Amino acid sequence: MGLASSEISNLRRDRRSKRRKINSTRTLISLENERNMELLKDFWFKLNKTEEFEADDGELKIILAHRLIKMPMPSWNDLMWRKQASFLPITFSDKEIIAISSFNNCLELLKSIYSKLIDLDTKDREYNSTYASSGVKLSALPRSNRFHEEAPGLWDEFEEITIKIIENGNPLTRDKK
Repeated sequence: MGLASSEISNLRRDRRSKRRKINSTRTLISLENERNMELLKDFWFKLNKTEEFEADDGELKIILAHRLIKMPMPSWNDLMWRKQASFLPITFSDKEIIAISSFNNCLELLKSIYSKLIDLDTKDREYNSTYASSGVKLSALPRSNRFHEEAPGLWDEFEEITIKIIENGNPLTRDKK
């Protein structure tokens, strides 16, 4: 009788412990997602808080892309998501796992676009300054315009992803709104 009682007690304790881990994991990841959302919203607001420009659509996108790379990228992360990987299958449904993973992938994609814009700008500056420092008459040389050529498309992609993330919100609270 004592052995059975002990086993039942152990099972209950294990169940409570498992529930606590599941609840803690949900809370940590939800907080991480909320923090990332707030950082993105704040970044987006600052990026778009501007005076009106008199420029055509393509030129405006180049101006906004330059403004983007002059701002420090938010330090959002998915550290808790990665650290809690062993608890994800017991904590979240498949639909939630896919939604959170997609959310984090979109944030990574924004970082990637940001890095591409910085690389394009840096390469243009390096290319153009190389000729300037050589003493060659600048008007006779071709200038690199890769940033101007590629920035509008990259800006469109950055804007589309950002707006989609902000509209969708935290993947763990999306259906509860």
